[in-house]
Amino acid sequence: MFIIRSKYHLYCIIISFYLCFNGFLYIDQVPKFSNETIAGPNNPKLDANENPKLSLNGGEYSHYNLSVQLDDLTSTLTGVLKVDFYNNDPVNFTKLPFHIYLSGMAFISRSGIIDIISVNKSDISKKSLAYDEYPANQTMWVHLDTILEPLQRVQFEINFSATLPDGGMDRSNSHGDDFDHSRIYKCAGFYPTPCVYDSYDGWNTDPYLWVGDPFYYDMAYYDFYITVPKGMVVAATGELVQKIDDGDFTHYYFDPIHPVREVTFSASKYFYYDSDTVNGVNVTTYYLPKSQFLWENNAINYAIQALELFNETFGEYPYPTLNIVQEYTHHGGMEYPCQVYITESLDEWDYPLFWLESIIVHETGHQWWYNLVGNDEVDWGFLDEGLVCWLTSYYGEINYGNWEFFQYPPYIDKVRTYYTFEGLSSKINASVYDAVNASNYYYTAYTKAPLIFEKLRRSIGNTIFLTGLRLFYSQKVYKIALLSDLQQAMESVYGSSLDWFFFPWFDNFYLPKYNFLECSYDGNQQILNLTINDLSEPLNDYIYSQQVQLLIYDSSGLALDEWMWINGTTARTISLSNKPKKVRLEYGDEVLVQLYSEYETYIEKELEKPDKISGYGISILLLFCLVPLIYIISKFSINQKKKSKI
Repeated sequence: MFIIRSKYHLYCIIISFYLCFNGFLYIDQVPKFSNETIAGPNNPKLDANENPKLSLNGGEYSHYNLSVQLDDLTSTLTGVLKVDFYNNDPVNFTKLPFHIYLSGMAFISRSGIIDIISVNKSDISKKSLAYDEYPANQTMWVHLDTILEPLQRVQFEINFSATLPDGGMDRSNSHGDDFDHSRIYKCAGFYPTPCVYDSYDGWNTDPYLWVGDPFYYDMAYYDFYITVPKGMVVAATGELVQKIDDGDFTHYYFDPIHPVREVTFSASKYFYYDSDTVNGVNVTTYYLPKSQFLWENNAINYAIQALELFNETFGEYPYPTLNIVQEYTHHGGMEYPCQVYITESLDEWDYPLFWLESIIVHETGHQWWYNLVGNDEVDWGFLDEGLVCWLTSYYGEINYGNWEFFQYPPYIDKVRTYYTFEGLSSKINASVYDAVNASNYYYTAYTKAPLIFEKLRRSIGNTIFLTGLRLFYSQKVYKIALLSDLQQAMESVYGSSLDWFFFPWFDNFYLPKYNFLECSYDGNQQILNLTINDLSEPLNDYIYSQQVQLLIYDSSGLALDEWMWINGTTARTISLSNKPKKVRLEYGDEVLVQLYSEYETYIEKELEKPDKISGYGISILLLFCLVPLIYIISKFSINQKKKSKI
């Protein structure tokens, strides 16, 4: 047992505690300084493992002849897909997989399904081919009767019937009613669609996904034949080559002319439509009578403005037609080659014209990023969505003078504060599955990714960025692209490596969170010693490099205002004739960092620490506490002596 035998010993302990505690308040808590080389624009922290390249289409493509007939009473389609499959991969195939997505889509009273009736060779023999169906991931595999070698073709026919989901607000459905002239038959993913083989996954046989886009297809030529009950208006992928009325039916033949990734059509007895031609492209909008107040003239004007801007900015839209079609869906819109869909629920939204324009521009942009330049939308779905969200904002900048015009809330406010509240990582370069598991797909693909593309534009310059996008388009049109392909295109224009940008901003899990590691002024040499570190650095794989505004204040006001590169842990010495009072990192709208509030847009360091609480210095406050304590101890000691004498 420890016993204090003298009041003087107690006084010494109290005073020592005071001195130690008082001095401790002036010592910054700093982590150990790493001697690791700082990464930056000229010295990035590299990853030796690159994503594998996907197979690329050559000059030849598969060719599909698709013919379907719609029965509007049963919402069913009977069809034949004549397949002329071209093997553009360096492997032999003995069987080929096809997506049969309808059974994965939402419904109310009747689920969708694609029934395979038969598979036969296309030659004169019409020999039956074996096939397997796997309902769990909505695929069917056709067994070939010969080995399909690289650069060779195989032909066969798939006879099928398809039932549209009834009432479901999904990508394919039969929805609406005849009594109020609102019935639409929307057909997407309604036929056996060939899967893609690549060097990363082999055959991509992912099931239908509600979150994100499951559609990952190679380019192919299509001849598209549709038969519907007479009186129906049909909007479909491709140029209308022929229309024949035959008794109770109308036969349509559509040809996209150039390769596309898939085809779609929508039919209704009640469609109104507007049409105009711009740059040789026939632009047509289709909408229901109830939405005429919103769509008439407006929709087609928005589509034309978007088409003209994106033609000029990225590269020529090669197809002869572009359709904007009203649909029933929980999504705002959905993209398909030469035809995009816009939700009819806009009629009831606040500011419907604003949203009509925004969604039309977004879905039109997908003609460049998804169709003409394709990507694996399951493994890297952020690529096309991020670019399209960026270009929607770019459209707002060009037409309304504000890159944030269509952003609600602004991307930067959400990105800089999102994970403070969610507690999750925000890696962009991830699959849809990974993003869904983290509950952040829409955030990473639709909010953070476009903001990072905008940061790239501001980092390397508008001209270089737009020229890089045009080069990316020209190199990958009709092909499959990766993020690394976009980086290489940008580097070709920029003139040097952009690893310092792409690796951290797309592959790190957390945004930087800057901290003043050292901030001291040497009055003899008149030098400010400044070291800034990133508290998120231990949690990430790559070191961030970005410019941040540095502000230094002295007794007379602002002494220095400049932009400095922060490359991981960054040290600087700055000559200052007057002693600085405080140093600030100002974030503004250019810097991406982790914030607790969108209004706290800076961090700062006071060089002259007041260390006050409610107007009193800590030292004085402690002294006021210690004096009464010493007095009480003395009184107690005196009383003890008096008692001992009695």
